[in-house]
Amino acid sequence: MDEHGLARILGWVSIGVGLSAIAAPVPLLRAFGMGDRPKLAHFLGVRDLVLGVGILRGQNAGAWVRARGIADALDGVLIIGGAATRAFRRDRAPIGLAAAAGFSALSFWLAQRLDR
Repeated sequence: MDEHGLARILGWVSIGVGLSAIAAPVPLLRAFGMGDRPKLAHFLGVRDLVLGVGILRGQNAGAWVRARGIADALDGVLIIGGAATRAFRRDRAPIGLAAAAGFSALSFWLAQRLDR
């Protein structure tokens, strides 16, 4: 699969996660240890929808994929901060942090490939 195909998959995953965060905010955030914060989930869901659509439009995909990586890195910071202050469950934080770090790394790698 080439970089553009992988970017399309990332775009659809972003849309899927965004829709999940809007439709079922509490279960999604609980899975990542972020508790019962539906407004936070809705915000993150809308953000993911915007990023997913931007990636799928195909215009300047590298920039949109890089924005996806930045958003995922910020999710990791949010999770670490929430766990450190005990606002989020510490036992679930590693799951959310692993997902955020993995998708962020993938996004930055893919953005670099798309920019070539």
